[in-house]
Amino acid sequence: MIYVTWYDADAYAKWAGKRLPTEEEWEFSARGRLIGKEFTWGNDASLTRDYANCFGTGGKDKWDYCSPVGSFKPNGYGLYDMTGNVYERVQDQGLLIGGSWSFDTAGPPRMKDKRFWHIDYSPYGPTMKDNYQGFRCVVSGLN
Repeated sequence: MIYVTWYDADAYAKWAGKRLPTEEEWEFSARGRLIGKEFTWGNDASLTRDYANCFGTGGKDKWDYCSPVGSFKPNGYGLYDMTGNVYERVQDQGLLIGGSWSFDTAGPPRMKDKRFWHIDYSPYGPTMKDNYQGFRCVVSGLN
């Protein structure tokens, strides 16, 4: 879902009996069991087009903007679109993380680069909405 403020995303998550992930939960999930790797899929930047919807894939995908969920390979936890497609809202109200379709593949989001994790759009913060911002929900207390 895109074009939603943090307030919209939070309200939906609560309505659905879920919540927005914390920044730490999102980062852990994005790594997909990889430790010490440059990207969410490993160390090879040339694989960006296989794992992420980013600007500059040289026509390797058919989407100019957002792609349908699951259009690219999942990470080690089986999660899709943890890099690229849309920046994601987390519980920290002004934060968007993860990269989007507007992120240039000449410099794909790196897990070691704090700019990848921390995108603060102050002064707009939680009220900003656009077609490169979205969210995902998590559920607490599952075993």
